[in-house]
Amino acid sequence: MLVFLCETRQKEEKMKRIRAKLGLKGFCGVDSNGLSGGLALYWREECVVDILNKDDRFIDVAIRVREGAPEWRATFVYGEPRVENRHLMWTRLRDMKTANNLPWLVIGDFNEAMWDFEHFSVTPRAEAQMVAFRDTLEVCELVDLGFTGLPFTYDNRRGRSANVKVRLDRAVATNDWRNLFAFAAVEHIPSPCSDHLVGFLKGEPDSGPARVTCRRYEVFWERDSALPKVVEEAWTAVGEIHNLAQLREALSKTMTALGSWSRKFGNVTRELARSRSQLEELMHMNADREEIRSVMDKMNELLYQEEMLWMQRSRISWLKEGDRNTKYFQSKAVWRARKNKIRELTDSIGTVHTEFATMSNIANEYFHNIFAVNTSSNASEVVSLFE
Repeated sequence: MLVFLCETRQKEEKMKRIRAKLGLKGFCGVDSNGLSGGLALYWREECVVDILNKDDRFIDVAIRVREGAPEWRATFVYGEPRVENRHLMWTRLRDMKTANNLPWLVIGDFNEAMWDFEHFSVTPRAEAQMVAFRDTLEVCELVDLGFTGLPFTYDNRRGRSANVKVRLDRAVATNDWRNLFAFAAVEHIPSPCSDHLVGFLKGEPDSGPARVTCRRYEVFWERDSALPKVVEEAWTAVGEIHNLAQLREALSKTMTALGSWSRKFGNVTRELARSRSQLEELMHMNADREEIRSVMDKMNELLYQEEMLWMQRSRISWLKEGDRNTKYFQSKAVWRARKNKIRELTDSIGTVHTEFATMSNIANEYFHNIFAVNTSSNASEVVSLFE
């Protein structure tokens, strides 16, 4: 996984220090110029990333998602904000095209739209600007990967005729890269924290079985003043406790009562997705700003709850609430799960397998052989040692 931030408005050293919060060890950054610009790229430790070049408009890297995986190239861009200088960005992209022949992905904020239907405003966008952008992509043999979600990625959040929405952020790639990642898909995710939507590029589909979940006591329940009363009533209903069996029953019934009571919170992940969809719909309808702000406030509360969920699962107890280190907690929980995940197994004849079903059969066969009775062994030789 890689995370790219543009227009950070921060120095490289400061952006480097937030790696721990994100739970991503790799870093490459570019200083901001005062209160404008600034780039930061983070990646997981299993990714092999070589920095090819960087400046105030792009970070160009060669990537292997893991050791031994195919190498490809990614250029993370922050386009020229000034229209009169935008041709400089297009020239840079054309020059980078000839740098090497690796499968190539270019992603980020290009500060330009490709077509007039991507620009939602009373004032139309100059056609010459968009033609120059399309011509550059054609020369570089870069194809738009498309998207799901809202048809724009930037909203200036002004009212009525002053409102401007436009698709400035996108992912484009060569056919070689698209062949390498045939299931690649881009999703536009609304955020209450930025005037840009989050661009989420997923390279591979999910694989493997879903994990079995269990009931948990959630820390964020404590934000509800009714929690102590629910616990007290459930515990009192059990009656006196005289042994461990009764204690176990009391804990189980209390947890059942909490489970029923907590349904009012819903599933935080689903509620967050629902709120994002609602925010997306309101933004698409250019709804009243008060209504949008109300949904954003709800999303902020859900984001806090999500942070508490991941903090609890990460088993990192020395960090306090309120810092919204969701990605850090999530990565800790994921790292812990990843350490326990078997990615490949070697069978009895030395062949390596990575498919889940095949690995299951290998594991079953291995333990069956270990614990099966060996009819060829002479038990009397072992017994005689104890006589």
